[in-house]
Amino acid sequence: MNLIQYGVLLFALTMSMLALNGCTSKNDAIAIAQKTDKKAGIVVPGIAETKAIAQEAFIYGLPIVMNYAVMNEFCVDKNAGQYKGPFNTIANEGRVFTYKDTAVVTPNSDTPYSMLWLDLRAEPIVISVPAIEKERYY
Repeated sequence: MNLIQYGVLLFALTMSMLALNGCTSKNDAIAIAQKTDKKAGIVVPGIAETKAIAQEAFIYGLPIVMNYAVMNEFCVDKNAGQYKGPFNTIANEGRVFTYKDTAVVTPNSDTPYSMLWLDLRAEPIVISVPAIEKERYY
């Protein structure tokens, strides 16, 4: 199981445990907080609205988490099996990807890749490429 799959599984299990835990007792912390809010006149979202918010958060946050996991595999964790090189270094793959390349969920298996992760915190970076003949695919 790679880092992405582990993260998604951990998130799903956490959300399931929270949902199930809230249904077990009428005197648990959530039920007490709901009663307190109701007495104070505080409007809180219901189950349906809470579920909708959680779904939107998952849809919004998952790509960011998955992209971070790929970045970690490719250019942060030098012990990762798929380390390509440090930030601001072009990594050219001289081979096509196989089923063993799991950092990216579905890389093309017939496409050679060049990758570049840029660290733009200090300053912008200018990338230039040589001129390509019009007959070549670029």
